[in-house]
Amino acid sequence: MDISDLIDAMEDELTPLVRIDFTDDAAWAAVVRAVRTPVTYPGEEPIEPDVVVVDDRAYDGVTPTALGEQAVQEGGGLGYALLADARSMAEAAGGGEVTVAYVDLSVEDEEDAELLDSFPGNTFRCVTGEIASIEVNLNLANLDFSDFASAVQGDGVYRGAE
Repeated sequence: MDISDLIDAMEDELTPLVRIDFTDDAAWAAVVRAVRTPVTYPGEEPIEPDVVVVDDRAYDGVTPTALGEQAVQEGGGLGYALLADARSMAEAAGGGEVTVAYVDLSVEDEEDAELLDSFPGNTFRCVTGEIASIEVNLNLANLDFSDFASAVQGDGVYRGAE
């Protein structure tokens, strides 16, 4: 697996949406639509997440841990990635709430990792409607990855601040 395309996207301040399950093309299209759907916050213009779609069979079945390890080996973690996995596809096919795995690929220094309680490959699930908010807060450093990961609900999904 060559993740240089993911690293290039992160350097351009885009979040890669990586397809890791290739069982259902229609569900994948639904996941992409859900992720790209603009969200509107009170008093704001609609915001579309800054994602780049990565539909490459080289990522079939990749795990968050493997992706984190590869990102560090290829030049250090530079950001975050979204993984559309079997669960994402099943949710999209079912027509309900769609979630993706949000993967931390950003920390390359052990001291920083311990300070931020963040390590490449760390993952939490989030509903697609929260991606834009997460991106904004991570980019502005208002919140760290671990802040979102620790705020998931009982079912392991981040649905926004309560």
